[in-house]
Amino acid sequence: MKSKIVAASLAVIALSACSPRGPSETPASSEAAVSSLAPADYTSLATVMTCDWPVKKTDTAESLLATYKSYAQVTDIPGAEGIMQKGVVLYGNDPRRRVEVFFYDDALTEVSTVLIRGDSQWSGPKGLHLGSTLADVEGANEKPFKLSGFDWDYGGYVSDFNRGKLAKIKGNCIFGVRLGLPENGGPVAASIEGERTLVSSDAVVVAARPVVQELSVGWPKPEAPTEDDTDQ
Repeated sequence: MKSKIVAASLAVIALSACSPRGPSETPASSEAAVSSLAPADYTSLATVMTCDWPVKKTDTAESLLATYKSYAQVTDIPGAEGIMQKGVVLYGNDPRRRVEVFFYDDALTEVSTVLIRGDSQWSGPKGLHLGSTLADVEGANEKPFKLSGFDWDYGGYVSDFNRGKLAKIKGNCIFGVRLGLPENGGPVAASIEGERTLVSSDAVVVAARPVVQELSVGWPKPEAPTEDDTDQ
């Protein structure tokens, strides 16, 4: 299950000592304060998700809690098929800064996926962010890509960037994108629903006007040591 999340998905700024590399804090309890935030700046290095920011491959729950202090929390996070998984949430009280961190192991020492969704204003490579269009993703990749059919548990995940620019991003982590159909978008052709593989350039897919609903970075599961390794 955890491996599916990985597959479905992958400037130094002066800040206060309490909050590492991010915009100044907004009180989570104040809806007025949150709504008064400036529009998202998807080019700000403070909120661009990379292979080593805001989470590194070598991070653990313990290291994230030490780095982010009160802005990190070990908690249950909704995972695939509605199953709750224990992980770490960064900035959980601020929907615009929320980052979810999943792990391969119950001890939370092997990061699998760093995920943004909902109202998060983080962005990914080439300015892609939640709400980016199908054309935006295809343009960033510089060629069409494959994705799963919509309206099921693993719907809309990009399965193959077709050796495009997003297939391998700097830092050698896996970049993941999930697209979804817009609300009130009208009837959807049955040919793009369900467990099937679609191509982004297909006219029926384009006509549905899907937008980015999740972005992630992740890493393959660490290999278990072999007998030869343990003998050395």
